[in-house]
Amino acid sequence: MIARLKYLLPLLLLAAAVWYWLTPHYSKEDEAYYVSVFCAIHHDDSRRFVADMRTVIEGGNSDYALQKIHFQPRLGQQVVDAWQGLSAAQQAQVRADAGQCRSLLSAALN
Repeated sequence: MIARLKYLLPLLLLAAAVWYWLTPHYSKEDEAYYVSVFCAIHHDDSRRFVADMRTVIEGGNSDYALQKIHFQPRLGQQVVDAWQGLSAAQQAQVRADAGQCRSLLSAALN
């Protein structure tokens, strides 16, 4: 029993460390940036949200930029999922007011 525990415990710790390392972690700054981009795009076609966000984020890179911003599809999808989780009345508020959009989506992400 002790011998089995001797091997099982480090294996479980290693598995937990690998799981934590592979799970994406986004900064609050990245989340706020993606929410702002989402609030700036048109909300006519929900199938184009992620593609429109990619266009805005990667299209803002200059050809001569040393550090180019790359689109993170998982974070973009999280923002879209947060928007789709809002009620119809909240979505109407989001379409009408960009400030309300940022506050509602930021609250929904957290």
